[in-house]
Amino acid sequence: MVVLYHYSFNGISNGKISSVSYIEPVIEFSRYGYLGVELFFMISGYVIFFSANHRAAAHFVVSRAVRLYPAYWFAVILTSTMAAFFGGELMSVQLSQVAWNMTMLHSFIWVPHVDGVYWTLVYEITFYAAIATLLLLGMQKYLKQIFLCWPFIICAATLAHLDSYPYLGGYYCYFSAGAIFALLKHNKTPIVWLSLALAFVLCVEFSTGEAAVVSHNKGFYFSPWVIGAIVCVFFLIFLLQNTPKMQDIVLPYSKLVGALTYPLYLIHAHLGYMLISIFATEENKLIVYFLVFSFVILLSYSIHYLVEEKLKRFWQQGFSRTLGFAINTMAAIMANIFNYVRFQLNSRAEDHR
Repeated sequence: MVVLYHYSFNGISNGKISSVSYIEPVIEFSRYGYLGVELFFMISGYVIFFSANHRAAAHFVVSRAVRLYPAYWFAVILTSTMAAFFGGELMSVQLSQVAWNMTMLHSFIWVPHVDGVYWTLVYEITFYAAIATLLLLGMQKYLKQIFLCWPFIICAATLAHLDSYPYLGGYYCYFSAGAIFALLKHNKTPIVWLSLALAFVLCVEFSTGEAAVVSHNKGFYFSPWVIGAIVCVFFLIFLLQNTPKMQDIVLPYSKLVGALTYPLYLIHAHLGYMLISIFATEENKLIVYFLVFSFVILLSYSIHYLVEEKLKRFWQQGFSRTLGFAINTMAAIMANIFNYVRFQLNSRAEDHR
């Protein structure tokens, strides 16, 4: 969905694909492929609930780092190398920019992305940071209640015009929706359904509300009705997935396909733009599109197998000894401070008796 959007529409509209023009019948539907990011955020909220539930902060942080960083580092290096030779003016990179991108924190100091698709990782990192903080504060047992209340908090923030702040609106509506679906898996009480309904309204309102902005930025009309319908389909997919019959269905290669989505997302955009611009013409563009798509799929599999799977133990040990150690040390310091404060409060209470 996102790959088709970038190759057939976005890359051409922003000038990064310079050798071919739009395929008019295709872009009638492919231009809505940007909404695949919203689905990605829903899946993230769903998965993170189970990843964080009853887990220590260090374990959660290490597991997320192992998932995010190895493939990302490879993608940054590969994309930067290609951009050095074929990036042109629009996709060129600087060495300092590449170095900061390797941290995945570059956006917080206003360093440009090596590849434009990395913008979504800012939301992922911010979401993970919030969960890690809750776990670090010993609030594991309250995660369900926090996720349950999140759509109500976003709604209140929206009414108070505070929805531009992190966690209080925008794309975070989709994270909250995914988390509520995770709750719904084992807890189908009225309050969970109400929270889900509110999350649905917030998601539709946000995405349809962006239609005018997207239309202006892209120079094409984006129908709020089509956008709303696509968001409805996302929620319907999650609802069906939560039914007993659907949970029992195991699709062939579904686990592998799911594993490939992240490396595919990381490498497909600028790398694909450069390859299409180099090799595609109006006469052969369909063949080149097919070959480029096949290539990035194969490359994604190679990254998953060689970088993520083969070196998984190496990454786990490395992140455990660094990030895990730092988080455990921080947790121990906070526990000591908490115990000291509690001791002082108890002592003063005893003195006043």
